[in-house]
Amino acid sequence: MDVGCNAVIFRTLSLKEALDRIARAGYEWVEVEANLAWCSHADPFNDDPIMFKRTIAEFGFNGVSAIGSHRELITDPRAVSDIKRAISWSKEAGVTTVITGEGSKPESMSEPEALAVLRDRLTEILAQAEQAGVRLALETLGSISLTPGGLGKLLSLVRSPSLCVNFDTGNAHRRTYVGTDRTGYAWKLEPKVQDELALLEPVADRVKHVHIKDVIGRDAVALGQGEVDLNGCIKILDEVGYDRVLSVETEAQAGPEESDRIIRESRRYLEAALEREAT
Repeated sequence: MDVGCNAVIFRTLSLKEALDRIARAGYEWVEVEANLAWCSHADPFNDDPIMFKRTIAEFGFNGVSAIGSHRELITDPRAVSDIKRAISWSKEAGVTTVITGEGSKPESMSEPEALAVLRDRLTEILAQAEQAGVRLALETLGSISLTPGGLGKLLSLVRSPSLCVNFDTGNAHRRTYVGTDRTGYAWKLEPKVQDELALLEPVADRVKHVHIKDVIGRDAVALGQGEVDLNGCIKILDEVGYDRVLSVETEAQAGPEESDRIIRESRRYLEAALEREAT
């Protein structure tokens, strides 16, 4: 497994400032968000993907592990065009994985109704992903995926080689996430501590990207300093042969200097955990 860091940790800074801090902390892989009001380090509607690729290379990274294009897919029809645009842009930028989530299900909508909406929208998005040769990774980031068996339901909606999972260890544990659309963002779902291993194990063989996140309550902290069973998650992933990036992530509640400390301590923790697992 490789160690990476999501630049969203420095979402209040420019992309270049974020990349500089992550590179100086010793990371070789980086993840970048394309989430408009929440974090627009990448903007598929306005940025030149080739220039983006060159910028990443200037800081010495091996590459970009994923682009985040999170949308409220159940409730926002514009999410489809946004995610399709992110997929096309990512192909040009040399990024092979785009991450999204299903979002919140309104109380007035039944789960079968929500799944029917998602089936239609994912079918359209995945046709684009297959054509581009880009994976679409569904994150634990919504009303369905953050419930036991929920990710399995989503994965069964459309048969596609491009459909996979981005597992967020912190979201799975605390059952909350930041929902985003074109205009803004908000915390979604009520906190409810649950077993992240129980959510991960049934879909572990479909995981192609990971947000490795530790939390105390709703707040993300340095790895190993919170409540999440990170070693258990790593063990499950190792058993299914996961050999991709573990991307350190927080929601940037801390300022830049504190975030510097978090990513440095998290890298040391993660490298030691991976070494222990290897032995």
